[in-house]
Amino acid sequence: MTDIVDLMKKAFLAGVGAAAEGTEKADQLLKDMIKKGEITVEQGKTLNEELKHNLDQKLHQRDQKDAGADVSSILKNLSEDDLKELKKRLAEVDADDKQQDENL
Repeated sequence: MTDIVDLMKKAFLAGVGAAAEGTEKADQLLKDMIKKGEITVEQGKTLNEELKHNLDQKLHQRDQKDAGADVSSILKNLSEDDLKELKKRLAEVDADDKQQDENL
C-alpha cells in the first residue's frame, strides 16, 4: 500500500517541480526583456503576475484532469490484496465520516 502512496507523492512532486521550473523561466525571460529595454519594469511586473495567474489556472485544470487518470492507472495495477486493503480503508474512512455527521 505504501507503494501507491509513494507513487502518488512522486507524481504530485513532479507536477510541482515542473510548475516551479516554468515559472522561473518565465520570470527570467521577463527580466531579460526589461534589461534590453523591450518592456518597462512596470510592464514586466504586470506580465509576470498575469503569467503566474494563468499558470496557476492551467495547472489547477490539468491537475484535476490528471488526478483521475493517475488514480485510475494506479488502481489498475494494484494486486488483489492491495485492492482489498484499499477497500477496507475506504470503508473505515466512510464509517468515520458518517459517525462525525451523526455527531453534528
